[in-house]
Amino acid sequence: MRITRGAKRFSWALPLAGLLAVLTMALASCGKPVAKATATFFWAQYDGVTEDYRASLEAAFNKVDPNNQIDIVSVPWDQLHDKLTTALAGGAPPDISIIGTRWLLEFYGEKQLADPTLYVGKDTLADIIPGTKEGVVNGKLMGIPVAAGARFLAINNSLATDVPQTMEDLEKDAIAANKPPDHYGLIMPGKKNTELTDFAYYFYAAGGDFFAKNPDGSFGKSTVNSDAGVQALTFMNKLANVDKVVQPGYLAQTRMEAHPVFYAGKAAYVMIGAWVDSAMKQAGSTFPVTYAQIPGFAGHPSTPLIITDSIAFFSGGKALPTAGKFIDFWYKPEWKGKFDQLAGFPPVTESASSLPAFNTPMYKAMGVAAQHAKGWPLIATWDQCQDAIWDAISKVYLGQATPKAALDAAAAQIDKINNIQ
Repeated sequence: MRITRGAKRFSWALPLAGLLAVLTMALASCGKPVAKATATFFWAQYDGVTEDYRASLEAAFNKVDPNNQIDIVSVPWDQLHDKLTTALAGGAPPDISIIGTRWLLEFYGEKQLADPTLYVGKDTLADIIPGTKEGVVNGKLMGIPVAAGARFLAINNSLATDVPQTMEDLEKDAIAANKPPDHYGLIMPGKKNTELTDFAYYFYAAGGDFFAKNPDGSFGKSTVNSDAGVQALTFMNKLANVDKVVQPGYLAQTRMEAHPVFYAGKAAYVMIGAWVDSAMKQAGSTFPVTYAQIPGFAGHPSTPLIITDSIAFFSGGKALPTAGKFIDFWYKPEWKGKFDQLAGFPPVTESASSLPAFNTPMYKAMGVAAQHAKGWPLIATWDQCQDAIWDAISKVYLGQATPKAALDAAAAQIDKINNIQ
């Protein structure tokens, strides 16, 4: 009987043991850690953005979800492009990187970019100010704006108080304020250099675009010689050589050489960017300033120039969904707003724009400007195109060609550069 009962107990225990084994295996399987996804982010070093901020941002995101982590790799700006190209060539790209927006063309042409809208949340994308979305390639957003500076009008109120509503008003105001050699109506850089900003101010103000657009979103023929281009260059030449309201020696001055005339209190109006505040402080400027919008010509809205840096997603990245989660986290106003404040840029998001740090006259003017700003055309040959346009501008300033003839020649040269018949 004892054996029989023992046998019964043993036979009953077998299925129980099997069940326990199965449960134990199931529990062990359920308790197995989920593989972590770590996204790599090449972080460009901006003046003013501290290492403490970078480390705090990384730690804060990594604390939220142990299965989605970010590795923020700090890189000096002047080394970033080389580091990126080396990583891409070696088959070990970051998931995301800050880039100069124009680099998108290079990486897009080499099929190295991923579509950021597949990974960044819809609410985040909707919060980004439309005018900052310069990173559009072939009609598609390929770069998330990270830093953007729209240009605006600064007015030296010791020489002028009127806020012009049109370019024609600006001309009248500049003439009224012009009292050479004591002071001048308007700053105008006129030396050929790598920047075409001042022409863009007037060209966009006339409703101009540098290129026609093809149905697929790509660029077509040059339209720099459009009515808008001719109006802009004619007006610039009139200000400089007929009205003579610009600073002396403008033909030998770049932006960096011309703007100190304004900082010294010797010019009434200048079209400029966010650096004006710190530059004036460094120069010891004491005159009161009003910040306003760069006006359009009569019949055209204000359309200022905006210059941006972007975040690119790379198709060879190993944790792109995690990178998208990180962007959603970072672009919350408490984090992205602080970055913008440290870097000295106006916010690229609507939510950060309302933060107290940006409640200053300059930031308010820049915020308004960003709403209807326009960037440079994203075309790989842009440096050569700018060179052709600068040659046209210089010929007009020197009286060697009319605006129409000079811009017709520039447009033909640009179409040749881009192999467009």
